[in-house]
Amino acid sequence: MTFSIKDWFLALSRREQILVGFLAVLLVITGLFYGVIRPVYAGIESAEQRYELAIERQLRIETKVAVLKAPLDIKPVTGNQPLDAFLSQSAGEEGFPVDTINAQTDGRIMMTIGSAKPTALFGWLARLETQGIVVSELNVMAAPNNVVSANLVLFRPAG
Repeated sequence: MTFSIKDWFLALSRREQILVGFLAVLLVITGLFYGVIRPVYAGIESAEQRYELAIERQLRIETKVAVLKAPLDIKPVTGNQPLDAFLSQSAGEEGFPVDTINAQTDGRIMMTIGSAKPTALFGWLARLETQGIVVSELNVMAAPNNVVSANLVLFRPAG
């Protein structure tokens, strides 16, 4: 009752043996592709992506550490220009459209920037802080096309 595969194969005609052999070769190739080659390439691709993310993360951390270790050279804003005029001019030089800018009675400046690239905006705020201007409130909202809009309250400490 039990036939071995070899006996079954030998019982086939020559044409059937060729077709079954061809089918076996296709099954082996398909099994190798989907069982070995494709998972290996997917693993390599995944490892490359994780490596790139790790390198990117490391560079960001190293940059932050370098900034934190750097001495603080706070240079006050020079000139007799009012703070609101200075901020408006500075934002314009950076290419940020200033929607509103209002000077408050306590020396604070409320400002709305319509659209800016996030890295450029935060870089500009960091440069303002090195010039002695403090950001007391910041509200950043995502906008279309990978830009943000921001509501800011800034002031120059007395002294």
